[in-house]
Amino acid sequence: MHKKIEERYAKAEDVVSFHVQTVFEGEHTNTPAHGLKEAKSHGIAVPVGFDGHVDGARLSDMLQRYGAGGTPWTIVIDKKGIVRFNDFTPDEPSKLNALIDKLRADK
Repeated sequence: MHKKIEERYAKAEDVVSFHVQTVFEGEHTNTPAHGLKEAKSHGIAVPVGFDGHVDGARLSDMLQRYGAGGTPWTIVIDKKGIVRFNDFTPDEPSKLNALIDKLRADK
């Protein structure tokens, strides 16, 4: 997720933000330790998870389930568990800010 979005909602109790390192290539070097190092180098302050290949699968579970097409990729899921955005992370955060603000206002 865009760093500015993380900062904007850092204190919001109804927004959860985290990064998941997915493996679509370089499974021998793209490790959880490498992901944490990369996150730190980019100043990422939110939790970072890892989703690697399982049982010889070509893609990780997250890549299979959400169809992520590259990096950086952002998925926004609403309070009901419905995916509202699933695409490359926009360069400008205003589109995601508007969506997140709308979802926060929905009751």
